[in-house]
Amino acid sequence: MIGARVLVICMAAAAVSACHRDSDAPVTTAPIPHIRVPPPVKKGPTAAELTVGMVEATTTGKSQLPVELKFDLPQRPVVGQALNINVAVMPQIAAASGNIEVTGGDGLTVDPETIHIELPAVEAGQVYRQNVKVTPTTAGVLLLSLTVSLKRDESNESRAFYIPLIVDR
Repeated sequence: MIGARVLVICMAAAAVSACHRDSDAPVTTAPIPHIRVPPPVKKGPTAAELTVGMVEATTTGKSQLPVELKFDLPQRPVVGQALNINVAVMPQIAAASGNIEVTGGDGLTVDPETIHIELPAVEAGQVYRQNVKVTPTTAGVLLLSLTVSLKRDESNESRAFYIPLIVDR
């Protein structure tokens, strides 16, 4: 008999608590869908990461061509010794083709094979590495000029850069 009374009290409590529910509140019967978010795609290293340790070349003129040029000297420049200069061209726009014109200032002789460097179709955000060979003929601060040209549609835009070299005897 006591069990029946407890059962009646529990049923009454459940009925009372059901009456206190807000009747205007919507009843959610459909389960909440779980959206699976795919894991982030791991991209390759950025141009900045690929050129860590390289120095930005000085730009001249008022060209707005969105391209950067960095360089690295694997050895110290010395008069009479051939010098390889590692160059990285980083366009921020795509182009059908491109090229680099290298000009040595007073006291610098540029290897004929690296005076004109062709770049096939270029993609934005990529790094195009080249090797420029020069031989200093005098000591002091010498300037190497590099002009990067990109051909887009029917136009050809260019931007000039300078690399200063401090040459020892």
